[in-house]
This record gives sequence, C-alpha cells and structure tokens, in this order.
Amino acid sequence: MCGATGDGGQSASGDRSRGRVGARARSAVSLLTGADRIVLYVLVGLGLVLLLAPHTDTRFPRVLVEGPGGQREVVGLNEERTLDVDGPLGTTRVVVSGGAVRIVSSPCPRGICVAIGPIDSPGESAVCVPNQVVVRVVGEGTTDATTR
Repeated sequence: MCGATGDGGQSASGDRSRGRVGARARSAVSLLTGADRIVLYVLVGLGLVLLLAPHTDTRFPRVLVEGPGGQREVVGLNEERTLDVDGPLGTTRVVVSGGAVRIVSSPCPRGICVAIGPIDSPGESAVCVPNQVVVRVVGEGTTDATTR
C-alpha cells in the first residue's frame, strides 16, 4: 500500500492540476465580451442555415419579382403563376406562363411596363417605376455582349 492516498488513486496534486485546467477554460470563456458572443452565435447560425438550406439550380431561369417595402417573390420560369404586387398606386399583376413572364396590368399612368410584353431570357427585366415593381429573369443564360 505504499503511496496509496486512500481516495481511489487520486492525489492532492492531481486535483490541483485538474482545477487549473478548468480555471483556464473558464477564463478563456470569460474573455469573450457580449459582442464577441453575439458575433460567434451569428456566424454559427449562418453556417447552419447555409448548410441546411435547400440549394437551387441556377441553370434554370427564375423570375424575381420585387415590390416596395422589400416585398419579394421568386418563381421558376417554368411554373404557371399569377402574382399580385401591391405598390403605392395600386396592384400590379404579373403572370408567369409558357416559359415567359409579363406584367399584364398596372395602375401606372402610361402603361410602359405592360407594353414591354413577355420576357424570358436571364438579364431581361420589366419595371413599373411609378408603382415601384421590378420583374427580372435571373439565372445562367447566353451572353448578349462582351465588354473588354
């Protein structure tokens, strides 16, 4: 029984070294300020969202419809949908059909956005400036021109 401490093989010096490791870990955590913790939580949360979010295939065009006040809708160009977007002048109606999108009615005074007609290629857009509605086709597509 030589060297036995009677506490299951634990010695007083072993307890002290473990206490110092725990104290170091606690002091490292205490070095984080409230702002550091918020940044850490945001980064971890963003990483989880990006990891778990469904990935969309950008090869197929999509329609991005934006209205005033951050109103936003994304629709596949191959879908059949009618969207009503409320603006300061009233409601603008956007129709996605037959692989194209168009503004079919809007309360704007000149109706230029309606006259644009259907759009179907990435990069094209129809805008109702008075009613603050933007319709864009986004995704990979053919290049119209190259700038050097």
